[in-house]
Amino acid sequence: MIWIDFGIICIGQEKISVPADMNDIVFEGYQRTAESEPFYYKKYHFHTADNLLGCWYKIWLPESICYEESFFDIASKGVPYVEVVPKWSDYVAKILSFYINESPYNKIAVLLRIQDSSNDIVHPACSLSEFIQELNKGNIKWNELYFIN
Repeated sequence: MIWIDFGIICIGQEKISVPADMNDIVFEGYQRTAESEPFYYKKYHFHTADNLLGCWYKIWLPESICYEESFFDIASKGVPYVEVVPKWSDYVAKILSFYINESPYNKIAVLLRIQDSSNDIVHPACSLSEFIQELNKGNIKWNELYFIN
């Protein structure tokens, strides 16, 4: 298993919120305003994401299992593709849906990230069902920004 950060930017959201029915999942929120610092360290800078305003979330499984399990794993086609671990697919879909509904623009950005100095690759917006379908097929790449509405 490789450690893959699950990052969501809830575009335009002004107050941190977490789903009430997911007490077993850890949510770390950060409000990004025009005056605040970028979310990522300079070494891992991602220009497009760093310029998005709203609430940023890093989401992971509880510490009791996060070193044994993850929401995501390397897809069967290999690097740099990611697929959702089947056991967590419904959770991931619910989390994404929650934040789409929390955004005043009904739009989020998703960045499944490993720590490296990546290129700033951005994908055009797609629907939640399209994103989940591609994630289940292992067609989503890490360290690339996906917009979902």
